Amino acid sequence: MTQHPTFDLRAAASDFAAQLSSTLNKTVANGVRLSAVHVPTEETAYVGVGVSKHDLAPRTGFPLLRATGRPVVYMVVSYRLRADDERNYLMVQNSVVALALDQEMNRELLHVDYERDKADDYPEAHLQVAATSAEWEEVSPGRSLQRLHLPVGPRRFRPSLEDVIEFLAREGLSNHREDWRQVVDNGRRDFQRRQLRAAIRRHPDVAKDVLSELET
Repeated sequence: MTQHPTFDLRAAASDFAAQLSSTLNKTVANGVRLSAVHVPTEETAYVGVGVSKHDLAPRTGFPLLRATGRPVVYMVVSYRLRADDERNYLMVQNSVVALALDQEMNRELLHVDYERDKADDYPEAHLQVAATSAEWEEVSPGRSLQRLHLPVGPRRFRPSLEDVIEFLAREGLSNHREDWRQVVDNGRRDFQRRQLRAAIRRHPDVAKDVLSELET
């Protein structure tokens, strides 16, 4: 299938990186700049802090606003993007949002992964928490909670970056801007609308049925 003449993956990825940077800097970060690198041979673009042609998925965290009396939390945000099958819209192939207590991300707290058409038997979207307890050790001996993949919704209704930001702000793990809630609500609403539009494109019969019910 030929590429839609109006779709520009490089530009779309750059816009996406700018949107994520704005969301972070208006909520729980300061001066963070995500950039995008287009790899034409892969028909793919990579987005993250410090991403370059030599390192498409850097694992170096950026600091979040420090909560009073708490240690600094670091975050990694990494996306691999491509055009959708019709080559009309930007699509996330896989993404990682991770939190840790060090810039090298060795002291991980948790990460939320998404991988479209994941090859192994794990869910496409899942959460892994770097923690354990006597109860988890009893139910899963020798395999901590960090090794368990908790499904967090199907492809179209998976968590967004805004969900992680809300977790950080509400639980006091990071300091935050005064109007963070409005930024998160707006970003989440935009994400959900994009996902709904994608679902409708894949299932127009369901959309027609719902519209027919509303018209009766």
